[in-house]
Amino acid sequence: MPTFPRRSTGVLLSIMGDRALAYDLVTETAHQMNASAGMVLAACDGESDIGGAVRVWAEEYGIEPDGLRDDVNAGLEMLNALSLVGRDGDFVAPREPTGSTSAGDPGDALGAVHVAIDHKIAFRGPQSDILERIDSYMGTARSDQSASIVFDVQVDVSGEVSLVADQVWRFLSFQACLDQLTSVMNRYAVQTHSCAAFHAGAVRSPAGEVALLPGPSGAGKSTLTAAFVVAGWDYLGDEAIGVRPGSCIAVGYPKRIAINNDRRLALDLSPDYQADIDPADLRSNVARLDGDVGPVSRVLLPTYVEAATPSSHQLTSDEAVVELLANTLNLARAGQTGLDAVVDLATSVPVYRLTYGDASQAVDHVATHPT
Repeated sequence: MPTFPRRSTGVLLSIMGDRALAYDLVTETAHQMNASAGMVLAACDGESDIGGAVRVWAEEYGIEPDGLRDDVNAGLEMLNALSLVGRDGDFVAPREPTGSTSAGDPGDALGAVHVAIDHKIAFRGPQSDILERIDSYMGTARSDQSASIVFDVQVDVSGEVSLVADQVWRFLSFQACLDQLTSVMNRYAVQTHSCAAFHAGAVRSPAGEVALLPGPSGAGKSTLTAAFVVAGWDYLGDEAIGVRPGSCIAVGYPKRIAINNDRRLALDLSPDYQADIDPADLRSNVARLDGDVGPVSRVLLPTYVEAATPSSHQLTSDEAVVELLANTLNLARAGQTGLDAVVDLATSVPVYRLTYGDASQAVDHVATHPT
């Protein structure tokens, strides 16, 4: 008897209520399909008998077997044409980052631990004052964690600084190192395999509501996140936020906030040459939340339109999943875990398009329009 073909490696499948979502990691393409097509794809294990499955499904759903067999064969042809089944070759997920492979020198000091979603990063080197300045600049130190990734900090006689992990970054000066440190850390924050990492900001209201703000660069998510902080909300991050499947728990990465001079003016801040800012400079008592913070209450997709009055429009789950996939940074690493987190958000958490022209007014709009 003919058997189902094997699902192509790198093809993920999640159920969305009465629909299904397949994502091909090789082509980076999403396919929304009806539940029947999803059921056929789920059966594609390279071993199961097609006739036996048709008989079970026909009895379960009260469908005439011959017609159902024709539908299954047509579905398999469609899946084959999309390369969701039967494709040769393997997909290999990127490996976890390792940090420095050196054992370090006996006299080296180890700085405090910084949480970047699931990674616990510490800086190591012979000059404890340098490590203290890095820890102070980062502002995310957690002394009760064990480091899973170590960066070796090397300073040569000319003042050039190198950060050595599983790759090497070189800077002409220590200040240049600090100026680029957030960018280096960002690369590691999204290299998680245990949850979906979204290109997003996130904040928590005084009442405990966690809002996720995904968006591409230039969408205004950092400015909007900063405005929430000024208004009294707690800070989870403005660049990469993890979300766990099932629970939709947000995982914070409360880095320095990316604020250029144009954005500083929008928030009534003084101009500064630095590309980012300590959240405490926005509000002295802000709470920086890392690790598992709490379930996402709503998703806000920021869209800046000059002089626009703030407004929000709720998306359907089909629309939401497209937007969320576009702002997911680690599907190749997280695989099925990541896709399930995306689908869980799209189907169980309200997702809104937030259009605004003034960040402070947008915060007021969100605060006065609870879910």
